[in-house]
Amino acid sequence: MVLFRSHLRQEARALAGWSVAVAALALLQTSLFEALQKSVVVSQLTSALHHLPAQFVQFVGGSLDIYSAAGWVGAMDLSGWLTLIVGIWLALAAVSVVARDVDHRTLEFLLSLPVRRGRLLAERSLSLVLQLLALYIVIFLGVIVALAFIGARVNDLRLAEALGMLFLQQTALAGTLVLVSLFLRDQTSAMLATVTAAAVFIFIPVFIESNSRVAFLRHLTPFDYEASGSLMLHGTYPGSQVALAAIWAVAAFVAAWAIFARQEV
Repeated sequence: MVLFRSHLRQEARALAGWSVAVAALALLQTSLFEALQKSVVVSQLTSALHHLPAQFVQFVGGSLDIYSAAGWVGAMDLSGWLTLIVGIWLALAAVSVVARDVDHRTLEFLLSLPVRRGRLLAERSLSLVLQLLALYIVIFLGVIVALAFIGARVNDLRLAEALGMLFLQQTALAGTLVLVSLFLRDQTSAMLATVTAAAVFIFIPVFIESNSRVAFLRHLTPFDYEASGSLMLHGTYPGSQVALAAIWAVAAFVAAWAIFARQEV
């Protein structure tokens, strides 16, 4: 697992910076629930929320039940806000798996060592997934700390399950972005492609409503913010969405491994 440990060390500083950023965002967003509870304009806010565009409602998980701690966490921490931030990090981190070495001309050196191409991709992909898991653990701890600070409570198990679902969806995105990066030969182009792809996948369920005529297009992305929100609020566990994300993740990484194993340096 030398390649795995080496990649983790290379990405440790960047991961630490992003961890601080997502932790701060989770703390801030969750802590704002206290201000909402003390607000004297709740009725006006309720009226304003119901006049928001449907796309915004989709982005916050399809529900405007933000007057309970669970509903607020579902809308602010389990919706598109943090998903987008983590998705941007993931788009940049996916480039470090292979594309960066191709651009820096260091891939030839690595492959001159007794290292198989498939092993290189597999160990670095595992490193990427574990970094992603670390970010979601940080988000979980940030939400828990913020809730404890403001004296609010949610079901910790539901929160862990909902974040676990988002982690699985982001893992599917990770495999897809690594696959995309394999077709580009320079780091800048790879970053532009992965960031664009991440944004498209993340925003498909925002701009395409589940009851629209083109709702089938929602199956072109592993993301469904309503699923994690429903789990947080009602304990409903959408097994089909979990299965879709799991199959997507496995298929994307296997396809990336197969393509990279056959590519020329």
